[in-house]
Amino acid sequence: MIELALSPLELDPLTRPYYGQHDAYCIAQLAPLARRLDCYTIKFYKAPDSASELIPANGYVRSDLRITPGSLIFGFFLPALVSTSNPPGYLVQITDLNFKIDGEPYTFWDQPVPSIFLGNYKPSYLTADALQTTGLIASFPTLFEAPHPVVGDGSFKFEFWDTTGGTAGPAGSAQRIELVTGVLEPKECR
Repeated sequence: MIELALSPLELDPLTRPYYGQHDAYCIAQLAPLARRLDCYTIKFYKAPDSASELIPANGYVRSDLRITPGSLIFGFFLPALVSTSNPPGYLVQITDLNFKIDGEPYTFWDQPVPSIFLGNYKPSYLTADALQTTGLIASFPTLFEAPHPVVGDGSFKFEFWDTTGGTAGPAGSAQRIELVTGVLEPKECR
């Protein structure tokens, strides 16, 4: 008897397998891992760290992150602002310092990408965060088409550039940024 894999991500009420929908395709690619949840624990890694998440106008922040080797990165969680339904405005580039192609560390994109490309506006809850005067909306993750393997010692470099020029954030001079990475961390299988 054939048994279809069902991913817990398919339980999201805002995600349906409509023609051309990216989430449904990605969920189908990740579904086989759902059968192996006894071998993985879902973990979340935040970049930049809490001390560096307030980025000045036109500023740059680098955050080094170490993810458990053997893990699989499945996507990003990026909250949206209530006022615009978009994430805070910045550019991001992620470099896997251990995964090398032609001897060079692997960058996730050819050039830094706007944060809007990592947002997936499917609201799940609303918060009145004191650092975001208009509040944040938690959202469904932006999924990778295939999980990214964490190799070597799991070192990643996250780089952020402010693109608002001081028109967002507290007192109009800075903004709070955070990018949460969703990871399946291996554990001993039963």
